[in-house]
Amino acid sequence: MSKNDSRSGEERLKEAYEELGALQRTFRIRQIPAIIVVEGWNASGISDTIATLLQGLDPRGFDFHALGRPGEEDRAHTFLRRFWVRTPAHGRIAIYARSWYSRALAEKIRGTEWEKRLDRAITSIKTFERQLADDGTLILKFFLQISSEEQRRRLVAREKDPLTSWMITRNDWDFHHLYDELTPVIRHIREATEEPWAAWHIVDAEETAVASERVLSTVIERFRAHLDTGGSAPLRAHAPLPPLPSSASPIDTVDLSLSMSRHDYDRVSPECQARLRACQYSLYRRKVPLIIVYEGWDAAGKGGSIQRLVRSMNPRGYAVVPVGPPSSEELAHHFLWRFYLRFPPAGDIRIFDRSWYGRVLVERVEGLASEHQWQRAYREICEMERAYVESGGGLIKFWLEIDAETQLKRFRERETDPSKQWKITEEDWRNREKREQYERAVREMIARTHTPSAPWTVIASNSKHHARITAQRAVIDYVNDLI
Repeated sequence: MSKNDSRSGEERLKEAYEELGALQRTFRIRQIPAIIVVEGWNASGISDTIATLLQGLDPRGFDFHALGRPGEEDRAHTFLRRFWVRTPAHGRIAIYARSWYSRALAEKIRGTEWEKRLDRAITSIKTFERQLADDGTLILKFFLQISSEEQRRRLVAREKDPLTSWMITRNDWDFHHLYDELTPVIRHIREATEEPWAAWHIVDAEETAVASERVLSTVIERFRAHLDTGGSAPLRAHAPLPPLPSSASPIDTVDLSLSMSRHDYDRVSPECQARLRACQYSLYRRKVPLIIVYEGWDAAGKGGSIQRLVRSMNPRGYAVVPVGPPSSEELAHHFLWRFYLRFPPAGDIRIFDRSWYGRVLVERVEGLASEHQWQRAYREICEMERAYVESGGGLIKFWLEIDAETQLKRFRERETDPSKQWKITEEDWRNREKREQYERAVREMIARTHTPSAPWTVIASNSKHHARITAQRAVIDYVNDLI
């Protein structure tokens, strides 16, 4: 839509809408997700700009998000979680009238140490956008720029108009009076989050109609260019895998001979149960969410350990999340999306019976994820866990280790005991045949994701009583240190 275009504005829009609609259909066919973020100063015309854009899109293929202050549910979660769960499925477009950027600015600029909190939010945003781009999402970011004088003129005009006066709040004027102070902060945020795969487009919005056409034409250009490159993000920074740590892995030092008698278990269990209930109450009272991840070999005793862990807990404050193969909807998103949906609100406990580590275990061994996907997952998992812990959440990761002989013994017991036959499947036997492949995957998983913020606790589980008490004591110690 150049200035020398002799066509009328109506003709230009009609042709632009036809092309945008065709591009949207191609994105859907090729299962390419897209994110369009429209940010800008208050009264810069964000709603009008998006309204112009939406006229060229099939409403069945996009989701529009106008997210203001977080509600009670969103406030109970981490900063980016409410945006993660609203990311588009493959083939769909998500359009945000304000986004994680406005929330980072609004939530971080007030209070003490806001600069440190803002920098932490920027780091999280950069990670968030890179992970989505690595997964194939096209990200377009627009900032509508108007002067302080134009902003004041529009705010006054809206206040005088009965149809728009409700839109203007004290916050709008507060931010207007901070225009000069906020300008370098906003510039810093844009510069810090400028990446080839998530570039900013600064749009002069002194004239709303011109700005709307400019955003529309840029979306078309970027969609077209994305298809021309085969639907891959430009210059994605795929960092090479770091070398494996030279120090001993927790799994190398586990002593599988450790055991506990039933008598000793019954003796210490009541005290553990009482302390676990107290831990749950402390987490609730202090509004600290806790995630407990259970991974381990088939028949290692994950289910039994979880049952004993929650036996004395208030069921209102915890939930067990059994993780199986992803659904078709979950496959249409980044692999971490389905787990963000199930993260606990403040003060609650979520226990994952298997987890996101399936990406680097079963999906790796069974060829359900490409080598690039599961190698990339190490970094993405560590980033997610670190951000969760830094935001104030607790995270405990258990690996239940048993030897091959103990596993075989338990498999046979399950086959012959009618009350346990439901626990054994053909898949368990197939996985056992690939134990060497799984052992390599397990060792690499623990080595690469055993971090200071989210270390692994490897539990010797040949003795079920020992394993159950060890897990309970580990949770008690962790929560006491956390709060």
